[in-house]
Amino acid sequence: MVLPYELFLALRYLRVHRGRTFLSVITLISVSGVTVGTAALVIALSLMAGFVADVRERIYSGSAHLTVLGVDDVDPFPAGEALAARVAGVAGVAAAVPVLYSPALVTADATDGHGFAELHGIDPGGHARVILGLEDGGPFAPLEAATASGLEPIVLGHELAARLGVRAGDQVRVLVPQLTLAPWGALPRSRVYAVAATHRSDHFQEDSTRAYVRLAEARSLLRAEDGSSWIEVRLHDLRQLEPMKQQLRATLDQDWVVVDLIEQNRDILRALRTERLFLFLAIGLIVVVAALNIVSTLILMVTDKVKEIGTLTALGARPAGIARIFVLQGLVIGAVGTAAGLALGGAAAWWLDRYRIIQLNPEVYFLSYIPFDPQPIDLLVVGGASLAISLVATLYPAWKAARLDPLEAIRHE
Repeated sequence: MVLPYELFLALRYLRVHRGRTFLSVITLISVSGVTVGTAALVIALSLMAGFVADVRERIYSGSAHLTVLGVDDVDPFPAGEALAARVAGVAGVAAAVPVLYSPALVTADATDGHGFAELHGIDPGGHARVILGLEDGGPFAPLEAATASGLEPIVLGHELAARLGVRAGDQVRVLVPQLTLAPWGALPRSRVYAVAATHRSDHFQEDSTRAYVRLAEARSLLRAEDGSSWIEVRLHDLRQLEPMKQQLRATLDQDWVVVDLIEQNRDILRALRTERLFLFLAIGLIVVVAALNIVSTLILMVTDKVKEIGTLTALGARPAGIARIFVLQGLVIGAVGTAAGLALGGAAAWWLDRYRIIQLNPEVYFLSYIPFDPQPIDLLVVGGASLAISLVATLYPAWKAARLDPLEAIRHE
């Protein structure tokens, strides 16, 4: 196959020539710069993609797929079981259960520990089925068993229990923001519970604030009768999240709002996307710096090839053809560096994730290792960006070469 003379000369100029060692070294440095910058960008994006995937997995594994809320801010609203049964009857819904929520203060007299809690009144079996996909109650099953002290059981988040300094079998007092009249004045309503178990989920916020009691007990404490704060819904197929949300909205009247787990965690996902963008821009500066090496390499190449440029022009080569030689030369440098960088970065990200090289203390970071997840779309974006930056870097040297006057170039030599 006969190559266009512009590509032929571009490749020829990039070859190592005797007496041109300096230019060859500069060219290798330019290729290495693009390789390192591209690999760093791939690894950084793989890191962010790994974190996003981990957060999504935690959200999917510990949240109801859909949540039904009242639009009139009546909390709690009555007849939660009837509404849950109506929702559960919709095709595609696997389970639906009511939940009663209240902020609370939990104290442990034995340890003088105290902390804020989100008190959830739940049906243990139904909640485990909706949140975790379990049929046996899972970590909430102790709520259905009698305690040795005869007190009502409570399940605390692992971090909350640690902050209070309590464990299974200890007693805690729960205070809710409702008043009880007593001879000595109005006091916050409170009850003593026996810690039946602690629950460790994949969510630090839940582990540090959640406290679970039986739904009937929560209603008794809050004097809510048959009240509920929301309905938690699990779907048969999570991939049908958006269609099922629209179907439930159409089934229920305008007194109810249906939100999905993505909407409920929109802020953290938006924050991760923003961090991902800024990380791309910051690490992308490495590729820009590498492109400056391409500029310097091509400028030196133009200076070194003044005689050849003058000869080509005298033989009939047009300025556009001269410019294409150096554009192609820069693109070859960028393409080789980009390909090597994509391969190096992708392989490094896979290796770091596959063998969990960077270990973390889960008690501190809530991750046992740093996850990496190289995405094909990220590789395409990084490759395209690197090639585009390399192309831009060739424009000035190519323009400079195209403006050389052949007579002046030959006379100069």
